[in-house]
Amino acid sequence: MNYLLYIFLCLVLILIQTTVIHTLPLFNGVYDILAVIVIFLGLYRNLRESIPVILFIGFTMDNLYNGPFGLYLTVYLWLYACIRWCSVYFNVRSILFLALIVPAGVLFENIIFLGSFAMFNADSFHYSDIYGVVAEQIIWAMITGPAILILLNFSHSIWNRWFNLQTSEQKGHGRCF
Repeated sequence: MNYLLYIFLCLVLILIQTTVIHTLPLFNGVYDILAVIVIFLGLYRNLRESIPVILFIGFTMDNLYNGPFGLYLTVYLWLYACIRWCSVYFNVRSILFLALIVPAGVLFENIIFLGSFAMFNADSFHYSDIYGVVAEQIIWAMITGPAILILLNFSHSIWNRWFNLQTSEQKGHGRCF
């Protein structure tokens, strides 16, 4: 049942990212919010729960944005693999780690995006415009990233408590085949 929570959160964040964020001038430099879900899955959830959600997010974003197909999926899978690798060596419950992992993930995502766009559009690619955008995204990630991770962890714990309460009530009534 965790899949329902993640898919619902992903759909809400996709709607927010594709409609609301692009219309408000305050949020022009905001990073890819779905990367935070991938980071959350890499830090706190197992492989069996994470991969289907990452595939869903990647395919959905690849279909919504005009770019090489599979770019978002590839970025999310590599980001997930790097986060899983980092979680072996660092304390993932530390606030300092949470404050640094989201900006590092956003930087990693931007490096892959910039590399692919430079490869496909080498003649029309200007690096001077990119530094300010990436710096702004990293600042946004430092400010909002840990709060979003904590909010995701909190919503997941509430979902588990509610779902466990519902299943324990159903078990009390006997089994229906």
